[in-house]
Amino acid sequence: MPKTRKSAAGGASGLRVERWDILGFLGFMLGALGLLALIGQFSRDGLVVAAVGTGMAEVVGRAAPLAALALLILGPVLLVAGARRRLIIGRGHLAAVLLFVVALTALADLAARDGAPAISQAGGWIGRRVGDGLFVSVGLGPAYLILSLVAVASLAFAITALPWGVTAIRILGRGVIVAVNVAARAVRRAGTRLGARARPLFRPAGPDSDRAETTEAAADAREDSAIPASAPIEPPEDPPEWRQEPLIRLRSETEVEVEPPSGDGRWELPPLDLLKRPQGEARVSTDEIRAKATLIEETLASFGIEATVAEAIPGPVVTQYLLRPGPGVKVARITALANDLALKLAARSIRIEAPVPGQPYVGLETPNDEPLTVTVREVMESEAWVTSKAGIRLALGKDVVGDVRVVDITAMPHLLVAGATGAGKSVCLTSLLTCLLYQLTPDELQLILIDPKMVELVTFEDVPHLRMPVITDVNDVVPVLTWVSNEMARRYRIFNKAGVRNVDRYNADPTDETNGQPMPYLIVVIDELADLMMTAPGDVERLLARLAQMARATGIHLVISTQRPSVDVVTGLIKANFPTRISFMVSSQADSRTILDGAGAERLIGRGDMLYAPPEGGKPIRIQGVYAGDDEIKAVVEHWRAQGEPEFVSTDALSNADTISENEDEPLFVEATELVMRHESITPDLLSRKLRIGRSKALKLAHRLQVEGFVGPPDEPQSLRRRVLQRDPAD
Repeated sequence: MPKTRKSAAGGASGLRVERWDILGFLGFMLGALGLLALIGQFSRDGLVVAAVGTGMAEVVGRAAPLAALALLILGPVLLVAGARRRLIIGRGHLAAVLLFVVALTALADLAARDGAPAISQAGGWIGRRVGDGLFVSVGLGPAYLILSLVAVASLAFAITALPWGVTAIRILGRGVIVAVNVAARAVRRAGTRLGARARPLFRPAGPDSDRAETTEAAADAREDSAIPASAPIEPPEDPPEWRQEPLIRLRSETEVEVEPPSGDGRWELPPLDLLKRPQGEARVSTDEIRAKATLIEETLASFGIEATVAEAIPGPVVTQYLLRPGPGVKVARITALANDLALKLAARSIRIEAPVPGQPYVGLETPNDEPLTVTVREVMESEAWVTSKAGIRLALGKDVVGDVRVVDITAMPHLLVAGATGAGKSVCLTSLLTCLLYQLTPDELQLILIDPKMVELVTFEDVPHLRMPVITDVNDVVPVLTWVSNEMARRYRIFNKAGVRNVDRYNADPTDETNGQPMPYLIVVIDELADLMMTAPGDVERLLARLAQMARATGIHLVISTQRPSVDVVTGLIKANFPTRISFMVSSQADSRTILDGAGAERLIGRGDMLYAPPEGGKPIRIQGVYAGDDEIKAVVEHWRAQGEPEFVSTDALSNADTISENEDEPLFVEATELVMRHESITPDLLSRKLRIGRSKALKLAHRLQVEGFVGPPDEPQSLRRRVLQRDPAD
């Protein structure tokens, strides 16, 4: 009769239970055997204990205590597994324990071959068989290596069977790696110090050196013969210490005699005594620079980059470290570690220039702990300022090397300045204006200042150089720029009659068009472009682009600044016509790319720290801008105010520049007159909405309607609403 499935399952279950019982019994026997063997290693009392201890020593030799301990641990593990009907340790871990014991017995056997003790006492029967096989096969040295690796690997794998085994292996591995790194770093430092202090081991071969050695030997022989035997022998002098070349490049300032300012009889240029003298020179300590250089090298080495600091150049605000990359090191790997280096050096921000123009180095610029202030007087008393051949000089400041940077505004020919709030834009503009007032008289230079913020440029109010009062109302900007455009056209007509191409050639031989007087330069300074672009973006962009394209030859130059270098303010048309740009610290890399067409300005540190993009192109130059204090500016302005008042453009001339051409927009003006006659009052917004025109054109229409007598002036100074004077009787 065939068996049922249940009975078959029961038989199988019974078979499995019988196997677990056998495993548990085997564990009990192994545990007892291990206990007896462990006791037998230290005591021979009792026949059974002595026999088991002796047998264990014959089998595994000197590894008998460890083998007995392994059996004592393995036995209870198997006993518990048989009782629970499941294994609590893998077969691989059991094999690793046995392999570890075998490897130890073989190592003991190999170690006893040189000392020549009894083989049975060294590795036992197992160690003798395994040791003999490896010794004959690969030799003594390789056998040691193989058995050591097997012992360490099997022990590590066996430990992973414990709950905390993996964690212990990881901690041990990390400790070994850290210890190796510390030892390697200590050896590297010791080698560097010994190499720096060591004397050269040889001299270059040549006839001069041989002759020198011969001469020295002869001189020593003569001296030895001249010294009596009783004379005391003086100890030889210490050899001169061998040192490396200085790491730090210090720049020496050249004193230049500045000529006193000269006048033309009517005007007198301000003296330099109105400006404050520069503060004392504060050098960065040599120890600090060397410590940072070592820290830079160690930080790069921790990332696997081989580089050495070849030179350090302290500047007024930052110190530039010139890195020489090792063979096969990509520059991009160094530039990618800017944040890590800033963290290691505890610096607010660092900038990496890769590579330094004209040098085989990578420049790493870190801010100094005590920055210096570059004053206007310091620049004006420098050799670069005195010997400059520029037509109109502008003092920018000092670069990272400490060299004074002086530029020519006639070669720019226009300047665009951008940066975040408080980065130093307005200070830069006021310092540039101070430089202009120190060079040119009102007969040589005219200024138009537009300051919608009503804070910075209003300080220069009533200076004789002004062509019109400082513009603070954004609604007056478009008429002013239109007048400048008309002035540019007038100058071109004069050049055409005189047969010259630019203002320099005309001033060499003036005509009767200007009463035989040279034509003055005209510089327009706008402190905030964003406010103008929000009021009348179309007209402002069109007028600025036209002036930037054509005004250079007529002696008209633009200096524009903005604190929001976005694409809707600094448009592509404006950027294309302003090749010379200055960027102070910005908030993001996108703003830096907008103003400089590249990154870098976001890593500046503020307070006058700038990147200057020259008109000829190339990489931007980092410069610490000049600073003119409020007291200094006030003294210069008062000096000019005491000599005369400005001659402003007449209101009629400004109104004519603002009036819309009748031949061009006469139909639009007629439509506007019909519109206003149906209302009691109008505003530019009403004209813009009804006639579907821009706000700037609506402002021009409202002004012309006032001139023609259709509407009156604004009701209030801050209001644009005008009362209609001529209404349609039908309404």
